[in-house]
Amino acid sequence: AWIRKKRNDPPSIEEILKNENYREEMKQKIKDVSEKDKLLQAKAYKEGLVAEPAHTQVKGHASAPYYGKKEPSQDPTSTASTFQPGSWMPPGSGSSQNK
Repeated sequence: AWIRKKRNDPPSIEEILKNENYREEMKQKIKDVSEKDKLLQAKAYKEGLVAEPAHTQVKGHASAPYYGKKEPSQDPTSTASTFQPGSWMPPGSGSSQNK
């Protein structure tokens, strides 16, 4: 606050130490609460009260590229400035026709 000119005098040593202690207490409380939460979740999973989260695979989000093998789809896809046309196969053609 003093650097931003919100108060006239700089913080005292006591205020600085008090703020540091407060931050450390908050970090410890957060750590304790997160550990308790993990234990409660594990207990709930064991008892069957809560279903375990499904492992889903998200494909094609703009901020998280998918590095797996891309299968061409019949529908065109467009994300931002990229455009990928859909794949076209003549009617009645299948994999058995390539003999």
